[in-house]
Amino acid sequence: MEFKVGLAEDLSNGKGGFSWGEIAIEKLSPLHWEFLEPTGNTFKPEILRNYQGVAFAAPAITADSFPSPKEAPLVMARFGVGYDNIDLAACTRAGTVLTITPDGSKKPVATAALMLTLVTMHRLLAKNVIAKAGRWNNRLEGFGQGLNGKTVATIGLGNIGAEFFRLIEPFDCKRISYDPWKTQSEADQHHVTLVDLPKLLQIADVIVVLATLTPDTKHLINNSNIKLMKSNAVLINISRGPIVEETALIKALEEGNISGAGLDVFETEPPSSTNPLLLLPNVVVTPHNIAWTDELAFGMGSSAFNAINLISSGKIPPYVVNSDVLTTPQFLEKLELFK
Repeated sequence: MEFKVGLAEDLSNGKGGFSWGEIAIEKLSPLHWEFLEPTGNTFKPEILRNYQGVAFAAPAITADSFPSPKEAPLVMARFGVGYDNIDLAACTRAGTVLTITPDGSKKPVATAALMLTLVTMHRLLAKNVIAKAGRWNNRLEGFGQGLNGKTVATIGLGNIGAEFFRLIEPFDCKRISYDPWKTQSEADQHHVTLVDLPKLLQIADVIVVLATLTPDTKHLINNSNIKLMKSNAVLINISRGPIVEETALIKALEEGNISGAGLDVFETEPPSSTNPLLLLPNVVVTPHNIAWTDELAFGMGSSAFNAINLISSGKIPPYVVNSDVLTTPQFLEKLELFK
């Protein structure tokens, strides 16, 4: 039986190539692949039917996305680590493994987090405006903060958080994190002290949000929590917008209760053109693409295609999100065909 592989429309540049550039397509060899028919924002059963492996980045998966389990893919390999727009129960019912690409994302996303931190703290964009406007006499308007000597915190100490702390090793920083799923012995490996969220907010000069969006983390940074932050503090979010209560953040920035913010994500994407976060001079924003580099594309492609290749030979890939599917009859029956 042929193992059919489809690449979602969002990975295509419309000209036979790839929207992300070099995505390590050679890692799929010897499997043959083709681009799927246009999917829109959400996968539909007629698109996924009779493909065994599907690679994708953006489309959502809902309860109505899959055909019957026998016709549904064995694996949906997502470019990225977030899966808040994916119905995991629907994947499991369909006998479909969902994989993500933390190994390919870790370094470029952590690098992007550090870059946004430094740009925001140093007020690089404000300085850029002053220079281009020829306002050299107003250079103190771009006065920023250095990272050395600061208390740097992450919300989340997963792969990306750990890599972020590795990257800031040359800086003379105190390193703290809030992650209820980690133990202090695990944090010790990265020279990080775990603290509770209120303490983190009270003592951190820089807070970098690197958590997954779940019902527990939605509005984790809310009005009452932001009030705990220091007036010189900077908030960085490259994870998911709804983790931060946007109206509370805007109020804190407008009133000078915190120093600034660097945001790659918003509660609603794309944000309204009248959103104050797009206008405030102490906010740096990017359109949920800050980590999009050749390094990220190649790493995620390598990881996603490795998962598809392993499944095609009857093996279980790493980074399976819905691990409960692995013992279901609907998954095992399909996997047996390729052993």
